[in-house]
Amino acid sequence: MKSVVVAWLIFLSFAPAEDRSLSEFELTDQNAQTRHYQFPKEKITVMTVADHKGSDQLTPWIQCLYDRYGKTIDIDGIADVSMIPTPFQNFFRNEFRKKLTRSVMLDWGGSVVRQFGYEKGIANIYVIDRGGRIVKQRSGAVSDTALKDMAAGIDQAIKNP
Repeated sequence: MKSVVVAWLIFLSFAPAEDRSLSEFELTDQNAQTRHYQFPKEKITVMTVADHKGSDQLTPWIQCLYDRYGKTIDIDGIADVSMIPTPFQNFFRNEFRKKLTRSVMLDWGGSVVRQFGYEKGIANIYVIDRGGRIVKQRSGAVSDTALKDMAAGIDQAIKNP
């Protein structure tokens, strides 16, 4: 019996992020503007999640998806900044503001990024349906195969209102 429980726990720890529902959340961005996410939403969302190291891989993903879908989907991002000590958060926010013009939500506590089950050190891209369910996930640098897979997930989510 013990081996069955251990096997089940191992399975759950490696289960894909797909088909998980997100809880509503509220975070501030680099401009200290509060962003509130709740479901259902009108549009499909592509959410990018990364820490500092993984953020280098995000721009090609975002550009490719924006070029294909434009404003028919929402593209948002969350930065895992939970490793930044409280005394340095304002400094970090100011530096972040200098580098990015688009709004990126900052998760100081790490509770929101944990909902996604993201992998540290690389870009994590999620397709979220209108109801808040993760229906597709890819991690790492963009590639033709990964982009086709994400596009198929987005197209399917758009077709299913």
